[in-house]
Amino acid sequence: MIGDTYFHLRSQLNTRLQALGGVLRDLGSDAESQAIVENLTASLKEPFVFVVVGEVNVGKSTFLNALFGQDFSRTGVMPTTDKILFFKHGPQHVVAPITPTLDEVQVPAEFLRDFHIVDTPGTNSIENEHQEITERFVPISDLVIFVFSAMNPWGASAWQFLDKVHKHWMRNVIFVLQQCDLRTPEEMNVIIDYMSQLVRQRYGRDFPIFPVSAKKAYLARSSGIDRETLMRQSGFDILEGYISQLVAQNSSRLNKLLGSIRIARQLLNSLNDRIASLAAQARRAVEIVRELHSERELQVDRTLKKILPALDATGRDYQESCLRVATLAEDVLATRQAFSRNEEEDTAEKGGEQRISTLGDKPMVVPDNKAQSLEHRLFQELQNRSGDRWRQVGIILEEDCLQYDRFLHAQGRGSLFPPDDEPPVNSDPEIRRLFSAHIDSTVRRFVLSLKLDEAIEPGLVAARRRARWVPWLCVPAAIGAAAAGYQEGILGAGIALAAGLLLVGAAFLITQAALDKARSTLIDRLEDSAQALRDMLATQVRTDVEALFGRFLDILEPASEVAAEQEQQMLSQTGRLKGLLQELDQLEHEISAARS
Repeated sequence: MIGDTYFHLRSQLNTRLQALGGVLRDLGSDAESQAIVENLTASLKEPFVFVVVGEVNVGKSTFLNALFGQDFSRTGVMPTTDKILFFKHGPQHVVAPITPTLDEVQVPAEFLRDFHIVDTPGTNSIENEHQEITERFVPISDLVIFVFSAMNPWGASAWQFLDKVHKHWMRNVIFVLQQCDLRTPEEMNVIIDYMSQLVRQRYGRDFPIFPVSAKKAYLARSSGIDRETLMRQSGFDILEGYISQLVAQNSSRLNKLLGSIRIARQLLNSLNDRIASLAAQARRAVEIVRELHSERELQVDRTLKKILPALDATGRDYQESCLRVATLAEDVLATRQAFSRNEEEDTAEKGGEQRISTLGDKPMVVPDNKAQSLEHRLFQELQNRSGDRWRQVGIILEEDCLQYDRFLHAQGRGSLFPPDDEPPVNSDPEIRRLFSAHIDSTVRRFVLSLKLDEAIEPGLVAARRRARWVPWLCVPAAIGAAAAGYQEGILGAGIALAAGLLLVGAAFLITQAALDKARSTLIDRLEDSAQALRDMLATQVRTDVEALFGRFLDILEPASEVAAEQEQQMLSQTGRLKGLLQELDQLEHEISAARS
């Protein structure tokens, strides 16, 4: 294919420009830069313009068919008129009049995407069109091909037409001696020598002259029979080599490619600076988020340390509350309680100021001011002692949360938050309310889990069960003392009475032992629970503090992921741009080598 070297370079540049356009779109670059790349890409598609001139019946159509290997000038496609025909690519055959002497012909031939052909009628029949051709098409042409017949290359009209071509444009002129197969090699040598002398005499320069047989070249390309021999005999391989070299070394086209590369490099350098800036911003955002993460963890530790004294103080309050509840339990576990059931029940039945309190599932009549359970009394005692302290802790949490929130907005302005973002002014009172509710709930659950009433209930029930035997033991003791006195006298009565009293005393001691055991169980449970309460409160406090400052993770974690992703994307784009710059440098070197 003619001009393969140039079109390969152009295709490579087109690929690089497409890649540059893709980077610009991916990074949301400005519309002006994208438009520049689009214009550069579009300008690469500008076809070469070949103007073919010659007299009638010199074989111009056959020559063009052979040159491009396609019968695009066959009858019905190439109108047989005296007009100038401007061939360009189109989806279907269309002839559109442009001027009275010019028609545009669209042909679905692939080579017309890269080459536009201006085919002139015979120079001996278009005297009036000479000026239009020389003024309109020759100046923009990349190559002017004068086709002569080897049988008669001296037609005056062709030479007269050449006289009208400006000397500046003659550098793009070549001579083609068509139908050379009709002459002997010796005759062709004579003709070529004479034409060369004539050209030097008339124009003071040499034009490349190529003897060809378009018929054989077309047969070589279309029939495929003995292709190499036909092509060698046609002389087209030399002509095509020259035209390909001319296309590949076309200085204006190559300079245009180099100019496109320079503009693309400027855009790449500008884009590279922008990406570097964005990467730095993303890196800074990652560092800011990391610092904010660290500060959040430090703030959690600082807040927990502030609350530590409250935990210690609550432990002391709990011990004092336990002593208070143990004192109250002394009334419930007093010895008289084991013997006072009937009296208290009678009083309750009479509507006195006593009522039944429940210890576990067993009813017990106690004075009205003692009707509340031990768990409830312990909870009230602890609330009275430490309630204000934990409300103060809630205020500390509010202040610490507000302080970190302000720090977060101050450090993250412009990255996590808009540049005009204002930090919060007031704290959230809901923090204090929820924290107090959680602490109250924790203390309540803990106290209820102690089951103090259930702890003393078995001892109290056992004591009452044993206390019932004391009255019954007194009757046998009295009867035994009376019987002994009757039989043994006063001494016997005294001994029997003493034995009876010992029995009654033993029953009383057993009752007292049951009460003491219940009291000991209660005290042991209270003493053993102090550390458990502290641990439970510490866990709840840590949970609340973590949850409170964990709300900021909803901002930090997505921001961290976005910043890291953006940084990685910018780094990958940097590598992409670096590779594209290297490819442009290599391509520039190849184009410069082709130009030289």
